[in-house]
Amino acid sequence: MTETTAVPAPRAVPADTGPTDGGGPSPTPTPALLTPGEAARALTDAPVRLTRGFLGLDPVTRNTALLARQITDREIRVTRYDRALLGYTVNPLQPRQVMVATTSTDPAPLEALLDFLAVYQRATSFVAEVPDGSPVLTALEGCGFIPGGILRGHLFHTGRYRDVLVLHTDREG
Repeated sequence: MTETTAVPAPRAVPADTGPTDGGGPSPTPTPALLTPGEAARALTDAPVRLTRGFLGLDPVTRNTALLARQITDREIRVTRYDRALLGYTVNPLQPRQVMVATTSTDPAPLEALLDFLAVYQRATSFVAEVPDGSPVLTALEGCGFIPGGILRGHLFHTGRYRDVLVLHTDREG
């Protein structure tokens, strides 16, 4: 197991300053780092189309106790940002490379996570794996991720094997 150091939570994305019901700016969501148990429950409660394959986890076929154990064993960090879940894990063989995942179709929360990882983890390379046709693909593309490859028949879902897209982006600093 690698040694970890405490780092501040990812910074919040600026809120929309347009008018709201109260006439003032809408409140800025605050990112919250979840414990493995909280993360497992959040993943099982989120829509399946957004969570299947989240950092190699499958909340459909795993119960929350097993998910929590896998999150701990794989050193996955999961953050709640408003309604979105963001996850990351550092590649132990390439410490500046981070695998990321999101349950949001909006690129803003993921962009905030990438900025956080670039500054506080000194990450320069980011990888994501998503099932072909996943709605979160728009968020990844919005953050500059480009296709790097296809894992043919990598995910079994609804009675057949499906492709998984591998995407990549760099943030050289």
